Amino acid sequence: MTVERLPAAELDAVFGLLANELRIEIIRTLWEQQEEPLSFTDLQSLVDVRDSGKFNYHLNVLVPAFVERSEDGYALTHAGQHVVGAAVSGRFTEADEITVDDVPAGECMFCGGHLSARYEGGDVTVDCDDCEDLVTRMPIPPNTVSGLDPENLPAVFSRHLLTLTNQLSRGFCKLCQGRVDSSLTALSSSESVTFRPSLDVRFDCRACGDRTHLNVGGVVMDHPAVTSFLYDHGIDLRRSYVWELTSLLDPEATVASEDPLRLRLVVRLDGDELELTLDETATVVDHTRG
Repeated sequence: MTVERLPAAELDAVFGLLANELRIEIIRTLWEQQEEPLSFTDLQSLVDVRDSGKFNYHLNVLVPAFVERSEDGYALTHAGQHVVGAAVSGRFTEADEITVDDVPAGECMFCGGHLSARYEGGDVTVDCDDCEDLVTRMPIPPNTVSGLDPENLPAVFSRHLLTLTNQLSRGFCKLCQGRVDSSLTALSSSESVTFRPSLDVRFDCRACGDRTHLNVGGVVMDHPAVTSFLYDHGIDLRRSYVWELTSLLDPEATVASEDPLRLRLVVRLDGDELELTLDETATVVDHTRG
């Protein structure tokens, strides 16, 4: 598998399109007036630039990447809306301004001790007070945490983590929304990141090259056989801390076949079993419940 990374020159070109205050003001104005496209005259008036030549030049730089031009006028493209979304999230400007000190976050899957969650530097970290093991760490935009009651941080983070996990498992990059390729790292030379090598799944984005590792239990978490199995045992993923689902995150794992690669997982709850068979892409190809 080859990961196609965004060339430096192309990345510089994208940043160059936005490296101007007037262009940012055009995007901001189109966002505020997004109910319908704006004519050239109306847009120029709202941006308040008298020099039509200068305004036209900077507007055309944004077309077609961030601004769409049609017979009805000018409007933001999907990429242009993402520019505004990134700014609103505070991801790049407010990450150091919001902190949440340690709050209880459930029970440790490693030792049964007490977990704590905290938000600092744009990241939520969940680790154990007793064995000091790191359970999970992931960036979250400041606007997701801003105004949040501290005791609600673990629940919000769990839902955020579940959302990103589902996005990756369904084949989309968490950064650029491009297509990702997933692969089990068991029996490969790839370095495992999860606490057990047999449970490690790697995601490589074909577009931006981002690489993410997830526990295979998290990857299959949104499969109907898994969600129904958990729900039948009183576990609602929407109201549970993802990192407390030990039976799913630390199941019995056996390599059932090497060529083709097949991983067999057995999830046990209250005497009930769910057996899953995954292929080399961490896709469930068979399941039985007994």
